[in-house]
Amino acid sequence: MSVLSRLIWSHTYRYLTLLLLMVTCTLVQAHEASTAYLNLTKDDSTSAADTRYKAEYELSLRDLALLVDIDPNKDSEVSWAEVKSQTPLIEQLITSKITLENANQACNVANFAPLAINTRGGFNYLYANFALQCEQPIDNLDYQILAGIDANHRLILMQSDSDAPLQVLAVGQSPLGSEADSGWMAMATNFLKSGVHHLLIGLDHLLFLFVLLIPAVYIRKQKQLVAVANPKAALLEVFWIATSFTLAHSITLSLAALQIFSIPARFIESVIALSIAFAALNNLMPMLRVRAVYLAFFFGLIHGFGFANVLVDLPLDTGSRVLALLSFNIGIELGQLAFIAVVFPIALLLRHTTFYKWGIFYIGSLIGILVALWWFFERAF
Repeated sequence: MSVLSRLIWSHTYRYLTLLLLMVTCTLVQAHEASTAYLNLTKDDSTSAADTRYKAEYELSLRDLALLVDIDPNKDSEVSWAEVKSQTPLIEQLITSKITLENANQACNVANFAPLAINTRGGFNYLYANFALQCEQPIDNLDYQILAGIDANHRLILMQSDSDAPLQVLAVGQSPLGSEADSGWMAMATNFLKSGVHHLLIGLDHLLFLFVLLIPAVYIRKQKQLVAVANPKAALLEVFWIATSFTLAHSITLSLAALQIFSIPARFIESVIALSIAFAALNNLMPMLRVRAVYLAFFFGLIHGFGFANVLVDLPLDTGSRVLALLSFNIGIELGQLAFIAVVFPIALLLRHTTFYKWGIFYIGSLIGILVALWWFFERAF
């Protein structure tokens, strides 16, 4: 190997190692995706110069605890009295972090009704009911709850008084749907984007795909890992892994989203973490003498219930729910293909190197086990 080749390899090794460490830190800090709900209803009795809205906002106590100290005695149990004692801070948080506006004119919060607690999917949610006073109808939302804290956080926005489609929004500025962009195409586009986003920021799903993909460029001969000589064989293996995972999660995603069958979110999120740990451990110590395609299908059934958490509680009729389901699922597949398009060529290029074998396959699988177990204990307990 020439001096130049050694120098290039040395720098490449360092950069890839740094990237792996950065990804690991990000993964450890992640937790399951969170969803808030905002329902707006326009008061038709007001004039155009004084437009009023009724707003109903729900945020899980788990997420609220990241922003307001609702467990001052640190006993890990949040009581209603503790939440109620923080009413001024909670109202200030909502007022400052949720801004509805038109032409850069922000609406004013008129008054808050007493706070309450609701339950969704096995989790407790704060329920806030307040009025908005605006100079004209709103067309933009600046949503900053959990900004810079949880990239997975989503807002389900409903406008009960209009034909605007239900919207799944991320943190930041978002135009509000109107009659001009209502209809099935707007809903399909919105949920397709949501599916792509959900997959690409769903670090647990990405880690699961990662631990399934990294062995695809190897075959085992007499308990030894041997890089595949024919790239087509590895490509075919990846194709079947992706197809198997897609088929499996599509089945359970449909069952859950159409409310035919449901499993508590906390249980599913915990089992998803265990599925990652098992798949990664199977890389290091093959316990099941089966191809990764079978693991992808079996555990894909579990991950499908995790994907469905975005759709389960949405107030949609059957037709709209089916459309949202199909669009969301297509979005998930596009996100999955994008991830594979990045990971697989790198694996194929580096499959003969010691760095890939030890730095990516062995150490990457070990990190996958540790991170997944961290998630499991975080989610289950």
